[in-house]
Amino acid sequence: MSAVITPQHRLPPHPHRQGEGGLRLQNSGTAAARPAPLLSVVTVTLDPGPALDRTMRSVLQWDPGQVEYIVIDGGSTDGTLRTLREMDQCLEYWVSEPDSGISQAFNKGISLCRGRVIGLLNAGDWYEAHTCDTVLSLLADNPESGVLCGELQYWQGDTPACRCQSRPELLATDMTVTHPACFVRRSVYLEHGGFDESFRLAMDYEFLLRLHCRGGGFLRCGRVLANMQHQGLAEISWRQALEETHRARQLHMAGSFRASRAYLRYLVARRSARFLLQGMGLHALVDLYRQRIAAVKKTRNPEP
Repeated sequence: MSAVITPQHRLPPHPHRQGEGGLRLQNSGTAAARPAPLLSVVTVTLDPGPALDRTMRSVLQWDPGQVEYIVIDGGSTDGTLRTLREMDQCLEYWVSEPDSGISQAFNKGISLCRGRVIGLLNAGDWYEAHTCDTVLSLLADNPESGVLCGELQYWQGDTPACRCQSRPELLATDMTVTHPACFVRRSVYLEHGGFDESFRLAMDYEFLLRLHCRGGGFLRCGRVLANMQHQGLAEISWRQALEETHRARQLHMAGSFRASRAYLRYLVARRSARFLLQGMGLHALVDLYRQRIAAVKKTRNPEP
């Protein structure tokens, strides 16, 4: 069941909280009187290591009067708490405490946001320099749209690997939106709720499918808005993730063929075939499918 988003200034006390801070807590009266920013960005973390630095820098490059940055840490033990304390003067709000998973961490962060538009950026991912201006401009020009989704650039180390587009009109078939490059109006969360905390892996798909089935206004952007390191062949827990996308379709598309076990078996077989071809070294065949046949195109970057 989706969580009701209730706006709050700070999170309530937690018995195992490791730390809390940010500009919002330094002078509560002054913070409450500040104009709401245009964009809020939430990063959820758990032992992210040095990857968090690039993520934070990609957000903190923007004017803090326009963009507030909130970090929800799940109780890291790898030095993240020290980093958050060092960055206290740059963050709108941060907290480090145990949670039940990514969905709950997302919901905590969203409840703290004051911006008109909210982006969710996981530790390790990073935005393009133009992302803020592009998102705010497009949503201002399209007031009927509640969700903006752009393209995602995958990287392998320091080398760009491939670009993945978003196709929100195809959400009934699979996860066809690149979530790090997705931005949602705060009013949409307040109206339709946040993430279903019973979902451990495909919470973003369930949320976006819910909006799609309710006629939510999606706006597609053809520019790269976010970057992510490629996970490679392993793609941990992909079977469990597909099971959760199936459960989401059962919730919101009951009676449809795409909510059937037969369709789930098709998705599992398709993913298994891709891993098999990659394991055999037939990357060119996989690339051809992704670039020419797949509904959501992944375009390989040219060799430098």
